[in-house]
Amino acid sequence: MLDTLTQDDLNLLVEVAWLYYEQELTQAEIGRRINVSRSTVSRLLQEARTSGIVTITINYSIARDAELEDRLRTAFDLQHVRVLRSLGRPKEVVRRGMGQLAARLLEQYVTDECVVGVSYGLSIADTIAQVNPAHHFNVTVIPIIGALGSNNPLIEGIDLARELAMKFGARYRYLHAPLLVEDPRTRDLLVQEPSVRDVLAEGARADCVIIGIGALEPDSSSLIWTGYLNENELEGLRNKGAVGHMCAQFFDDRGQVLDIDLNQRAISIGLSALHDVNTVIAVAGTREKASAILGALRGGYVDVLVTDDQAAAGILELSR
Repeated sequence: MLDTLTQDDLNLLVEVAWLYYEQELTQAEIGRRINVSRSTVSRLLQEARTSGIVTITINYSIARDAELEDRLRTAFDLQHVRVLRSLGRPKEVVRRGMGQLAARLLEQYVTDECVVGVSYGLSIADTIAQVNPAHHFNVTVIPIIGALGSNNPLIEGIDLARELAMKFGARYRYLHAPLLVEDPRTRDLLVQEPSVRDVLAEGARADCVIIGIGALEPDSSSLIWTGYLNENELEGLRNKGAVGHMCAQFFDDRGQVLDIDLNQRAISIGLSALHDVNTVIAVAGTREKASAILGALRGGYVDVLVTDDQAAAGILELSR
């Protein structure tokens, strides 16, 4: 069909398409700019698609469920929600899709002079791997929990903080402390060390935090708690009402931090500190994590949620 267009017609179609798709002007605004009616602009856009000047590709790997997004945003008064359509794909593929959605949101929230807190886990690793900012920012990236000691940079908060800082051309700080110590007294002494105290304090004042939500299912907890908790201990936590963990602290289905020894031995900014962070972006999916995500939402720890349709449906069912 392009062969039948005059050069003037071709130029007009390209201009209208560029204004609409690239400059994001409305059809009415385009009409005023080129002195035609809105209906004429609509016809020209359709002709641009029919002629092949404009082609539209839908990226199914990050297809979203707008209805579930609206329901979650309204139910829990969230700033933004992204719900990925899982489409029966493997968990690791879905997780990468959520990471892509989360990366685009994180890029929107990072601005010059801000402090970004980073948690741990595969969802956060997949998010950071897909961050691609348009330019560098003068920011500081802080790990908000102690080191897992996993020797696995895919989930270790310190390594992820360094990787994110490199993406933004930013500064980063180390938290020279383990995830868990032997008793609360040791924890209290360690967090008074200046090198630890200062990093935790800066993390607690973060402008934005990117964090996962852990559940007590074996598949969800094994990577984080390997070497710390066995299945019997996880079962004991469930019996005490635990449904999930963030900032290395366990909480119940109302989002309340449990009064347990484990929480008092963990080194992090603390779950309650998330209330003072301007924007907490949580990335977590799968049906198995629905109760953990719901607890985090009820506790008011999350401002922006990136999840999948299986978890979203489970959250809404449980919330009833």
